[in-house]
Amino acid sequence: MKGSDKAFPFFRGKIRLLQGRKHRVSVDLVVFLSRLRGLRGTSRVVDLGAGFGFLSLVVAKKFGCRVFALERDPEMLKLLQENVRLNDLEEKITAVPVDIRKVRERFERGEFDVAIANPPFFPRSYGCADKYHFEEDTTLRDFVGSASYLLRDGGYLNLLIPSFRLYELFLLLAEANLPPRFATLIHSRPDRAPKLCTVTAIRNVPGPLQVERSVFINSPEGGYTREVEDLLESFL
Repeated sequence: MKGSDKAFPFFRGKIRLLQGRKHRVSVDLVVFLSRLRGLRGTSRVVDLGAGFGFLSLVVAKKFGCRVFALERDPEMLKLLQENVRLNDLEEKITAVPVDIRKVRERFERGEFDVAIANPPFFPRSYGCADKYHFEEDTTLRDFVGSASYLLRDGGYLNLLIPSFRLYELFLLLAEANLPPRFATLIHSRPDRAPKLCTVTAIRNVPGPLQVERSVFINSPEGGYTREVEDLLESFL
């Protein structure tokens, strides 16, 4: 096997993963996974724009919950389905070929306890270098609106976004009855400004925003920090 057909082991072989050529796992996603809230074994989880399924696979494996992985891109959907089979998670993960803007045609309102999303980082105004990192026809507003429809009251939305979009996100969350309750800034190094942020909102449960301790990916000396090394070694 070669290219995207080769399965790579993650988390000491507990997950095997086929990845796309241009869309691959980053350590930021591992940090995001460690900040997810609201998950338990009985949770019904929706992964909005699941890609090849990394988040869905880890959530189903670690928490034992039922995951509906929504993906419209044919290449990513095929990889997602193969990854579910490869990891023997057919009873836990359902791959759903659907555009997240059309969830009202497939699901009832409030069906889910938890939503997770890693939307394209950059808005349309930044251009369209590639469809996995730049918005095309689906925007951050669409992700937030779909999550609000799918979540029950008290349900959790967990997002990973660039820090420069926090103001935009908070406005959208307010419109969608999803008050932000937890946030963690992610820095590439201790001496650098944060580039990413994890945000957890809880539907129709207002309250103060708790900004948690920042996470640093790399140490000043080079290489991952101890915190990140521990996550890669023992999160799953």
